[in-house]
Amino acid sequence: MWNKKAASRLAIVITDTLHPIPLHAARVQHALLLSREAGWNQNAADWSVFFRHGTVLGFTIGDRLAATAAALPYGDHFGWISMVLVTAEWRRQGLAHRLVAACTSILGDRGRAALLDATPAGSGIYASLGFVPLCRMERWEGDGGGGATASASANLALDRFAFGADRRFLLEDFLSRPGSLVFQSAHGFAILRQGSAASHLGPIVAEPEEAPTLVAQAIHAATGRILVDVLDAGSGIIPKLIAHGFQRRRCFTRMALGLTALPGNPGQLLAAAGPEFG
Repeated sequence: MWNKKAASRLAIVITDTLHPIPLHAARVQHALLLSREAGWNQNAADWSVFFRHGTVLGFTIGDRLAATAAALPYGDHFGWISMVLVTAEWRRQGLAHRLVAACTSILGDRGRAALLDATPAGSGIYASLGFVPLCRMERWEGDGGGGATASASANLALDRFAFGADRRFLLEDFLSRPGSLVFQSAHGFAILRQGSAASHLGPIVAEPEEAPTLVAQAIHAATGRILVDVLDAGSGIIPKLIAHGFQRRRCFTRMALGLTALPGNPGQLLAAAGPEFG
């Protein structure tokens, strides 16, 4: 018992002397180790988006990357905070809280509100910083059918209307990756891309009545496991997912600091690009 208490006191002393530092693209593989340790689905291409278009902060202990968080701006009015990760042996030392506060300041200093998708374990951290809940998101998981058919293109401008900011840089990055597919409806689209352990279906931007067909097309085309992060407006997707054997795995809360309502037109944003991207 004494040894555990002594180790805990030593960890607090060490972490109190640390300061968040900006990380550069050379750290992609180190950051990937953290997300893999946590069992998350991000791959190196996902991490690279944050290094190219946002700010990644971290704590290093010795030569090891112990914790990260990222701020990704979307236009002039808001940005996303994500990739809040702490390696197991350095958790519960306040590192995540400090990194989120620093990322929030990066966005706030430039006049942007901050949004994020919080796990139940993380929502208390964000609430203590002033974040308020705006909606829920459910992660569903199932298997694809391996049909591999899709549209050639989609009207990505629809995402700006639904999401509330221009994130074409992100969606075009998704579509440039090997194995990515896009599915198109009259008033929307869905993107399927590869993750480290499963494919991710999202965002789904469409009129609610079009979404079940988009989901069915994507499930038919995908190979292996699929993750879908369904937002409140996308509840009509869920019966289609259940019919294909999908199961709900976890819940998130979409939270914001500096906003009292979701930006854009959330009734047409039915599934997220992922909790890391919004």
